[in-house]
Amino acid sequence: MIVAHQVKRLPSLTAIRYFEVSGRLQSFTAAAAELYVTQGAVSRMIQTLEEQLEARLFERNGRWISLTPAGHAYHEQITVGLNKIINASNLFKENISKQLLTLSVNTGFTLWLVNNINDLRTKHPDLQVNILPEEQKEPNHDFNVHACIRYGPPPWHDYEATCLLEGVEAGVVCSPRLEQLAKVREPADLLKGPLLSVAVQLNDPWVDYFHSYKLPMPDLGNSPRFLQLLTMREAAIAGLGFAVVPLFLFRQDIQDGRLVQALPHTCMTRHGYHFLLRKNENLNPQIKIFKKWLTGRLRMTVNASA
Repeated sequence: MIVAHQVKRLPSLTAIRYFEVSGRLQSFTAAAAELYVTQGAVSRMIQTLEEQLEARLFERNGRWISLTPAGHAYHEQITVGLNKIINASNLFKENISKQLLTLSVNTGFTLWLVNNINDLRTKHPDLQVNILPEEQKEPNHDFNVHACIRYGPPPWHDYEATCLLEGVEAGVVCSPRLEQLAKVREPADLLKGPLLSVAVQLNDPWVDYFHSYKLPMPDLGNSPRFLQLLTMREAAIAGLGFAVVPLFLFRQDIQDGRLVQALPHTCMTRHGYHFLLRKNENLNPQIKIFKKWLTGRLRMTVNASA
């Protein structure tokens, strides 16, 4: 036997909202003022709701209205329902605001984040950010990581990439106490070293630097090589040699005198930095806020370094 089920139709939610306000204020005119619509619009919505429910909700006595017994009972029930929706929405927004935003970031880029995190905290004090420093090109971690910042060329498998910086200005830095600094006047003077480099980069930045000035690439066989840019930074500060680095990352070190730019001669890096999100991932509010801050702040600091 086939049983026919009656289709449950949901009344107009706009009409229900108009009814809640009208019943609470006992006036279509006052309801119109609260809802920023005309009195006629409220009256038509109430009429629509009465037609959908097939019941009279208000007694109309000239300029005055009052709830019918059925309207009064319905008003109590929908008020409870609307309050539940409001509470659920507020709780959802509160929970979202408390969520941590976890970022997987190239270790070198964390230097810029550390130097600029106070600006983020000032502008968005409720936004909590966890930073996971990583060097591998391909992101490979669980869904606790919301977004990644990577240096290199796209594509990244299963990720949507937004270019933050297409290429950056790189320059040579070293400790102001480095003995060989006094002998360096032009790029050719760097061929005798000592040169520091990062072992895991796609191409050694010294290749791009010397190529920019039509110089041969020296043998780095005996030069110290490091797995992370931050480790190489410490070696440069300690006076172990020259390093070619994205200048915007080291701006604070240069301003504070921990490092100096050895030469005014610079070059543009072959690759840039990208902001990565998993494909088809719905952006949560934290990601939108952070990404907007990141692009604006990054543009400002890079332009200031130019």
